[in-house]
Amino acid sequence: MKTLTGFYIFVLVTSIITLNNNLYNLLNPTIIVSIIGIVSAILFFMKKTSFYFLAIIWIIAQIPFIELGEQTIDLAQFLNFHFSLQFGSVSVGLNAQVLLLFLLKPIQLSEFLFKEISFRAYTENKSLKIENEYNFRSEDIIDNKIIGTSEIEIDNIIYSKVKLEPIKSERVKKAGIILIAENNQQTIKGTVQYKLNS
Repeated sequence: MKTLTGFYIFVLVTSIITLNNNLYNLLNPTIIVSIIGIVSAILFFMKKTSFYFLAIIWIIAQIPFIELGEQTIDLAQFLNFHFSLQFGSVSVGLNAQVLLLFLLKPIQLSEFLFKEISFRAYTENKSLKIENEYNFRSEDIIDNKIIGTSEIEIDNIIYSKVKLEPIKSERVKKAGIILIAENNQQTIKGTVQYKLNS
């Protein structure tokens, strides 16, 4: 969560600075990218994480850098560092914001934050059965895993912490899961199918 919070603070600050620096030229397309960034940050801090894709658009829109003679296409927010190759009067490159793509997975997983998630065993094991459905509330993202709290009771043991890691799957929403008991002594690992509850 600290990574995402820091990212969205960066988005908000750089977008506001860029918006302020371009108020004299309201036809500058950089302003649209700034507004997308501001909206995505505000929605994140309001815990409306279903709009995580706005942050992805904000990053991708800033990556290309093209210079055609006198014309420049550069939608970078505030920080203008780029790496480019020159071909005659044409310069093509990438802005430093390409490095923000390393945050793509946590940004995508932020869709799960602050939501109730239901799951049941995808493949049964000694503790997890297909017919039993469990719920937990997601609270954080650490190491590309959704971390949540619960009061799940299995075999008379209360499991209070859940780690869910979605797995790419075409038909069913699958994930690896680790349930950790209150006393941190017992864990249950398995593969589950999950769904977000509204």
